[in-house]
Formats: sequence, C-alpha cells, structure tokens
Amino acid sequence: MNTEKRNTDSTNNLTSVASLCNDGSMIRFADIEKGLKQQVSEDVRQLRANYTEQGKLRKHVIRYRDLEREAKSREDRIRRATALIGVDDFTDVAKDLKAGDDASTSITLILDPDLPLWLLMQAVVEQTSEIQVIELQHALEHFGRKTSRQAIESALAAHKETFQTVVRSRDKFVSLKR
Repeated sequence: MNTEKRNTDSTNNLTSVASLCNDGSMIRFADIEKGLKQQVSEDVRQLRANYTEQGKLRKHVIRYRDLEREAKSREDRIRRATALIGVDDFTDVAKDLKAGDDASTSITLILDPDLPLWLLMQAVVEQTSEIQVIELQHALEHFGRKTSRQAIESALAAHKETFQTVVRSRDKFVSLKR
C-alpha cells in the first residue's frame, strides 16, 4: 500500500511539474485574438490612407495613360514615315548616355525598313485627304517601294478598317477612315 501511495504521489508531483512547464508554452487564444484585432485595425487605417492617396493620384494616372496612348500613336506614325523617307533625324541614345547627357526625352524607336505595304500606304494617305490609287502607286514608287496595282488593291481589301475607298466615274480614290 505504501508503494501505491508513493506512485500516486510521484505521479501527482510529475503532473504538477509538467503542468508548470507546459503552461508557459501554451497558446493564449486571447493574445491571438487581440493581435488579430490590432492587425485588422491597422490594416483598415492603412487601406483608408491608400484609397485617399489613390484618389489624389487618379487624375495624374489618367493623364499619363492618355500621354502613353498618344506617344504610341506618334511612334507608329514615325515608323511608317521613316520606312519611306529614311532615318536621319534621330540621335544615338547610346552615345548620349556615354556622354552623360539626359536621354530621358530621347526618341528611341525600333525602325523597320520592311514594313508591310498597307502601313506604307497609310503613311502616304495620312498626308492627303484622299488620293487616287494610281497616284498612291506612283508615290510608293517615288519612295523606292515598287509595287503593283493588284498588291495595293489587295491591301485595301484586307484593311477595310483603315482605308475607305470611293469610286468616281472610273477612278478609285483612297482615304483613311475616321
């Protein structure tokens, strides 16, 4: 009996010691809940500040996007024009950077001298309100792009979203769609 009491006392003592040791590492749910509430409160405050700042910047972002769209349109037009007339008016950005010059406003374009015919036609037609197909063919030949009337007619048919054609008596005129 004495042995049984000793085993029970030993078990109770061991349980008490184990409880004391484990008590410090137990998860405190109240602390987690308090931390989550503080986190949500801070996130809400920061989110409101973000929305306020976004509201202030919105008009500038819209203006930036408008400028980007306009710049892309102008770059495309420069590519078409330089494919016909050549490239002489652009600076070498690599040289500007090596010299320490500000190249942030330099025009850097990847120019393609072999643009498709319809883009070259668009470059010519942009310079006139309308042009006769035969005159368009002669203009392209003037800029070194010898092409046939059939190729021009084919490009006009394939790109109806860009070109508008009108037949007057026996003459066919081309203009850009607005």
